[in-house]
Amino acid sequence: MTRNKKNLSSVLKEVLETVKPSGKELTEINKTVESFLKKIEQNRKNRKINAQVFVGGSFAKKTLIKKDSYDIDIFIRFDKKYKNELLSDMTEKILSGLRAARVHGSRDYFKVHASDNLFFEIVPVKKIRNPKEAENITDLSYSHVNYIKKKIKNEKLLDGIRLAKAFCYANGSYGAESYVQGFSGYGLELLIYHYKGFLKFIKAMAKIKEKTVIDIEKHHKNKYSILMDLNEAKLKSPIILVDPTYKQRNVLAALSEETFGNFQNVCRNFLK
Repeated sequence: MTRNKKNLSSVLKEVLETVKPSGKELTEINKTVESFLKKIEQNRKNRKINAQVFVGGSFAKKTLIKKDSYDIDIFIRFDKKYKNELLSDMTEKILSGLRAARVHGSRDYFKVHASDNLFFEIVPVKKIRNPKEAENITDLSYSHVNYIKKKIKNEKLLDGIRLAKAFCYANGSYGAESYVQGFSGYGLELLIYHYKGFLKFIKAMAKIKEKTVIDIEKHHKNKYSILMDLNEAKLKSPIILVDPTYKQRNVLAALSEETFGNFQNVCRNFLK
């Protein structure tokens, strides 16, 4: 038993060394990000647009995993006085002269290639006080970033998140997109925080046999209360993970039974 445990620890340590960006890489990314933010901020001031620029995603939360190409999320958080349909056009103005390509979506966002292996995704969001005011899922990004940064500072947990992301990416269950129907990055961060580590998370996932409800901040009295409070469409996933920043949202709503079933098999085989 001890030998197996030691072997498993060695495997995880080796994997971590391959998926964790080096200090040099992070420093270089940080320099490029800071330089880009200065340009955006200057353009914003010149156009007298009331907005706040902030870095989001894995880079901001220190959960970035090593890739051939890095995408850094940058959010432009607009004052509530601006109409939803104008946010993308205003973002385009702020990015004037920065060779930004517009990408169509539920709310258009932009891509800027900073180098051969680094690009930015610039996403317009609305500054909201209450999550119910969100007009787009990206409007919740600011509270998601702040929650993770506040709750997860322990390096072991951050490493656990990196391992979980690499593990899910390797078995095709990373991503909430319709063609994946898997775990989002935010979902994995919350699960590692809840289970207190990568191995505990894997073991817990392998054992699940019925619909599981996780309410980290205990927003609801009990499981029945959650099932009554959440929209029926958000309850179809095998795991209901209540968003700590918005009690009426299931972070894992995109997770399908099929993807989760495959993921469980991988977890069990890995543990064997």
